[in-house]
Amino acid sequence: MSCGTEHKSWEGGTQERSWDANVKRTYDEYQDVALSAARRSQEHYDQLVQQQQTRFAELNQLSTQAIQNAVETANMVAKQAVRHGDLSIDKQWNLEPSEAAAQAQVLPSLFLDAIKAAVVAAIAEALTANKKQE
Repeated sequence: MSCGTEHKSWEGGTQERSWDANVKRTYDEYQDVALSAARRSQEHYDQLVQQQQTRFAELNQLSTQAIQNAVETANMVAKQAVRHGDLSIDKQWNLEPSEAAAQAQVLPSLFLDAIKAAVVAAIAEALTANKKQE
């Protein structure tokens, strides 16, 4: 009988060891599935972060280029305004000979017409004032 008892204890030990091995194997499988899913999730997250960083860098580059273009355009407009101002001042003070001759003819006639109108108005006013006194 002692042989049978020993055999039962050996069988119980084997069965317990098999059970422990199955539990460990099941645990390892579930843990591997969970770890694999976590790795895939982390890889996907890393890929999304990389894409966002690339997009952000592209947007930064585009915005910097737009600002540089705006500054350059404003600079060119300011330079053009200075050139126009210089040209108009130059034209005002340094007339071409033909323009100077034409202006010399036009301006005196304008002044003479204004003087004539003022004299005529003064004479007319004096005559009306003289008639009122009589």
